[in-house]
Amino acid sequence: MLLSAGRERLSGILGVSAEQASRFQDSFLQSYREVQAFIQRTIQLCHKRGYVLSIMGRRRTLPNVHSPDWGIRMQAERQAVNFVVQGSAADLCKIAMIRIFNLVSSSSSLSARLVAQLHDELLYEVEEAQVEQFAALVRNTMESLQHIDHLGVHLKVPLKVALSSGKSWGSMSELNIPAMSPSASL
Repeated sequence: MLLSAGRERLSGILGVSAEQASRFQDSFLQSYREVQAFIQRTIQLCHKRGYVLSIMGRRRTLPNVHSPDWGIRMQAERQAVNFVVQGSAADLCKIAMIRIFNLVSSSSSLSARLVAQLHDELLYEVEEAQVEQFAALVRNTMESLQHIDHLGVHLKVPLKVALSSGKSWGSMSELNIPAMSPSASL
């Protein structure tokens, strides 16, 4: 998470001065005060329990959060926040993979094959004639994960999906496909 990076690291990532990076962080946190509250809440819970949980309940134990060494303790605090965000994104991505697999398996018109999952990205091999229909299915499926009633997941922020297609991974370009209506059939 870029916000938990030190200003020197963030300046290197963004290609700006450390002062500009610091101003960016301050401005962002002033504009989105709930982000700072989330970070503080996550760190406090980690100190209290010694671990954090992803949205689906996966646990990451961080014993170094109690370290007397400031640097080691700060690293554990960053890891706590990063795990909650990135681990939860991975949880949702896994649910999406299962749902997409089930939809394709039960479809008489789609034949897509999952090639790779990288963090919160899914790479599928799809017949060219099916790209638009499959892309709409992927977008609809992934964005619908904002609310998963039976698992108690209700995100306040909408999930947005970026779609790309190409003959090879290196030739991908953005694909602008509207989401399918939930009632659209395969």
